[in-house]
This record gives sequence, C-alpha cells and structure tokens, in this order.
Amino acid sequence: MTRGVLVGRPLATGRVADAYDAVVIGSGAGGLTTAVCLARQGRRVAVFEQHYTAGGYTHAYRRRGWEWDVGIHYVGQLARREPVRVLSDYLTGGALQWAPLGDPFDEYRLAGEVYGAPVGFAAYRAGLIARFPAERAGIEELFRLVERCRAVLPVLALGRLSGPVVRRLARLLRSAAVPDEAMRPAREVVAGLIRDERLRQAVLTQSALLLADSTARLPFFLLAVLFEHFRTGAWYPVGGSAAIARAMLDPIRAAGGEVFVRARVARIELEGTRATGVVLADGTRVRAPVVVSGAGAHHTYRTLLPGSPAAGTDRLEGMRRGFPFVVLFLGLDGDPEELGLPRHNMMVTDGDCDAFFDGADGPTSGHFFSFSCAKDPTWTARHPGRSTGEILTYVRPELFEPFRGSRWRHRDPAYLALKAELTAQLLDELYRQLPRTRGRVAYHELGTPLTAEHFTGWPGGSLYGLAKDVAAFGDGRTAGLADWLRPRTEVKGLFLSGQDCLAGGFLGAVTGGLLAAHEALDRAGRTRLWTGLLKHGIRPPASP
Repeated sequence: MTRGVLVGRPLATGRVADAYDAVVIGSGAGGLTTAVCLARQGRRVAVFEQHYTAGGYTHAYRRRGWEWDVGIHYVGQLARREPVRVLSDYLTGGALQWAPLGDPFDEYRLAGEVYGAPVGFAAYRAGLIARFPAERAGIEELFRLVERCRAVLPVLALGRLSGPVVRRLARLLRSAAVPDEAMRPAREVVAGLIRDERLRQAVLTQSALLLADSTARLPFFLLAVLFEHFRTGAWYPVGGSAAIARAMLDPIRAAGGEVFVRARVARIELEGTRATGVVLADGTRVRAPVVVSGAGAHHTYRTLLPGSPAAGTDRLEGMRRGFPFVVLFLGLDGDPEELGLPRHNMMVTDGDCDAFFDGADGPTSGHFFSFSCAKDPTWTARHPGRSTGEILTYVRPELFEPFRGSRWRHRDPAYLALKAELTAQLLDELYRQLPRTRGRVAYHELGTPLTAEHFTGWPGGSLYGLAKDVAAFGDGRTAGLADWLRPRTEVKGLFLSGQDCLAGGFLGAVTGGLLAAHEALDRAGRTRLWTGLLKHGIRPPASP
C-alpha cells in the first residue's frame, strides 16, 4: 500500500471559497513559486493539485517503509547570495534548509572511464587539463565561453515578459550579452573546441542525461547554464524533497489561501476572452481575476481551454515533446555507508551520450543513479537500516505507445512483461556499478511514462514537457518555436507558470513561476516582490 508524504489539504476535508484573488492549477515547483510570490503581496491564493500530495516532481512517496523522492536529485546556486538560495529563502522565510552534496557532486562513468565533476571552475578546468594536456587551449576556451554565457538565461527570461520597455531592453541586452555560440547546438560548439572524443563526452554527458535530449539539438547556452548552476557545488533539501512544498505552505495560508490536493481542475472558465476562474472535476466553481496554470502548455491549451480561439493549439503542433523516461525505485536493506551508496549522482553511458537520442542506439539511454538516502543528513535517523535510490533512463516514445489509454493498475499483461524486462536490465546495471548492493535489494518498482502522465498530466510522460532545443529557442536571427509561450497569455487574466515558460528542471520551473508572478501582479505588487528578493540577497537569513 502506498502512503504518501502528504503535503496540502484534501479537497474533501477543506472548505473551498467561492472566490480568491488568484487560482493556481498544479502544485509543482513553478506553481507553488507563483502562489507564494502572490501570497507575499497579500493575495489570497488557492492552489489545486490533482494528485494526493502537493509538489509535482518534487513530491515524495512511501511504500512498505521506504521513502523515495520522485524528481529532485540535486539543485545548484544555493551558496549564500546565489540566485536560487535567495529565491528559496524568500519563498520559505529561510525555513527550507539545504545540505551540500560534497566534492565531487557528479560522477560520469563513460565506457569504463570515470570522471568526477568537482566544485569550482578552477578545479574542474585543472582536472580536465591534467587528464587531456593536449587539449589545454580548447578546455580554456570552453570555460571562457561558458563564462560569456552567464547572462543568457536571464536575458531570455526578460524577453518572455510583456511591456514595450522590457521588450526593447531585452533586445538590447540580447545583442550585447548573448554570443552567437550560445544558440548553436552544444555538440557543434564543443566539437569546434575539442578534438578528443572522450573529452567531448566528459563535457557533454551531463547535458544529455539531465536535459533529456541530444546535444546535437540542445543549444550550447543550456550546457553553460548547467556548468554555471553547479559552479559552487550542489545541494539537497534537508528532510527530503517533500520539504520543498511543505515549506511553501505557510506563506500561502498566512494570506488566507490553501493548497488543495485530490482537486483536479476540469476547465478554465472564460467570459469572452477573459479567464474568470476554474471548474473542478466535482463541479465546484471557483472565481478569480487571476488564473495561473502550472500544468504545462499541452494540458492547459488542449484540455483546460478546449475550443478557445486563443488556445494556441496550432502552434503546439510543430513543437517536439521531451523524451519520456522510466525510473526504478529501489528499497535496500542496509545503511547507505554499508552499501557504498554515493552522495553524488552517477551517470553511466557506453561512451556516447547522444546515440540513443539520435536514434542510433537501443530502446533506452544511458543511466542516471541517485541515492537520496545518502544525501539527506536526516535520513539515517528517520530510516535506520534502510536505504533507497532511483535509476532513471530515457525510453523511446513508441515503446509504451501500445498501452496508451489503459488505466493505472489495470494494464495489459504485455505492459507488465515490458516493465519486468526493463526492471531486470536496470537491476543488472545497478549490480555492475555498485556491486555491494547485490542481494540487498528488498523491494523495487518501476515508474513508466504512463505512470508519469497519469500523475502529472504531461502528455507522453515527458520529464520536462516541451523539448528545450535549438528550434524552440531560435538561433538569434529567427524566432524560436517557443517564443510565444510567455507567462502572460493571449487570454486576459490567464498566466503560464513552470517549465514550459522558459527552461526545464527545478531552476526552469521556479524561474517560470517567478515570471508568472511578476506578470500577474500590478505595479505596486511587482515592486514589493523584487524589493523583497533584493533584501534577501543583500541580507540573507542566518543559517540555523
């Protein structure tokens, strides 16, 4: 039996008001970020989440005494005064604590060769040069180019906001701060700097396995964003990933709002071209002058706004979805130290991180290993003698297509056979990479793209929603396919939050949430929002 790490109030036990200042659909990191930012400006916000617990891909669940995080494996830029730390402290009043993963924070096992990702550019650069001395010039130029791309994501974020002044400023900054290489494919740029294929793989693997796409399609600036994001190391939420959503509840409730779970939104209500609220699956109508969807562009425009003339369905047709994935959740007998489970993440490939994404390899990609039990300093006290972890691998979209439309817990026997086959492959990989785990796996279960789609509503079970590729962002001269996906939609009063607004992952989700809050607030609210963030940056709260 599943026992969730419950965050939020079940709809059946909480009174829903007839009207709020704002309604947020979905309680992932993006939706909750928007909700808290609005609540801190005095807005009464109702967040509606279809799942039994809040958090989206940051939620955790328990089964048979084990506990797993479903999506958070590490987060960067959490040193004092770094952007994500400032936002985290602002959103939670410093209540959310983060534990450093140590050094290195990543390990890449590429065709038997092992590379560590150390903390700090100086150490990272020196380590690569020591291993590939003939590539010194290319390595140094690579890090210089990464430095030159530091402003690309903020500039692109600014460009997603509305208003003629902001748009002109974004265009000026883009011409000054976005090098041509930033928007070109990462593999192409790296190949122009580095000749040794092993070194190229060491540089590119993190991007492919974290961003779920071929580096022949990912723009170089996203590789640079990852380097910059983890420049000072990586962190993990103390108490597990459920602590993220839990820490965001109080500010929402303090302003008179609530996070409702088991509360599916059936549709967004319109009066003409203006959003005026939502209708829940049980028929409850909730009015609000501001409606924010953190449910992804596909679900928002194709399900929640059916038939709307401003729905943007035609523009979605030409956009790729990100790759789906499977994840094997492991329950192991023994403490993390006893089993030799690393605090850092492990990425394992056969030496070509792009082969699967380019269609030239088998049905699954390389593997991503994460053991939250080794990262969370409270784990052993909470779960003595037990460990958990996850192995994630991407799969071809067509692999699970024959089973689409079947119901959760009522799947075809062929579906169960496919799950068993993939499970056996992932367990074999676990024993190869971490042999001390052999014979210690007491429980396991496999989540599939159908599982992800059932719980998150993301079509195809993509981890990051729409693909974040060169076509989506544009090449700097022609518009990108995703340029129209802005926090302020063409439907008055309706705003988009989360990963589809800009970029994927936790950083992309909270950035999308912040942009949506900015757009949904009036001028005075925006001033208070950015002033509050600035104060947290200048005077961060003292660590407990």
